[in-house]
Amino acid sequence: MKIALVSSEGAALDAYRRFFEAQGIDLIHLKSISELFQKLPETVISGFVVDIRMALKTTEPEKRCLQTMEGIFPNVRTNWNPERGFRALYSDSTKSETDNLSMFLEDCRKFKPRALRKHERKVVHIHVLFRPMEAPEESAERAYTLNISYGGLFVCTCNPPPVDSFVRVTLQEADMQPFKVLVRLTRAWGSGMHIPGFGGSFVDMYASTAERLEALLWQDKLNSQT
Repeated sequence: MKIALVSSEGAALDAYRRFFEAQGIDLIHLKSISELFQKLPETVISGFVVDIRMALKTTEPEKRCLQTMEGIFPNVRTNWNPERGFRALYSDSTKSETDNLSMFLEDCRKFKPRALRKHERKVVHIHVLFRPMEAPEESAERAYTLNISYGGLFVCTCNPPPVDSFVRVTLQEADMQPFKVLVRLTRAWGSGMHIPGFGGSFVDMYASTAERLEALLWQDKLNSQT
């Protein structure tokens, strides 16, 4: 199992390596959030760790990248001190040291490993209707997107459909025509400190929907630059 780590070098990195190697983890070290996002587009990982001191140094673009990845991968923020050892911010704030790191690794082992997405995702909130492929239109559930790209999206919902299933999705601000989405991953409610929902890839989107979606994404890009 591969875990990505964003931290500075030195004694802290040595401590991380000792801990994760003892757990049988293949650790991939990176020096910044940008490096994590840019250099691992093809590497399959099961989760990532961000040293708290590195998280405090992030730029605004890095914060947006981090927010996007936190909605997809198991992740934990940590700190290491030579006297007190590890402090990990995960699902149980009453625990520290290696307890929360062990809980994080349990979630990583349950997570279906994947690579960082090739399509850059934007934090765009669009109202969504989704339902199983054969379900009637009136059974569609209401939700919204956490982020979206030209290749897929993450839908915030407490009732995610099963992984590898197909659902019909309607993006109300883009087009009212439903299209097929393959569910790639799910995040249950109460799974650590993460937004529940499902991530999916587009399968057969209508040309008109794609055009309107592209217009929304470009408008969001232009707004972020002004």
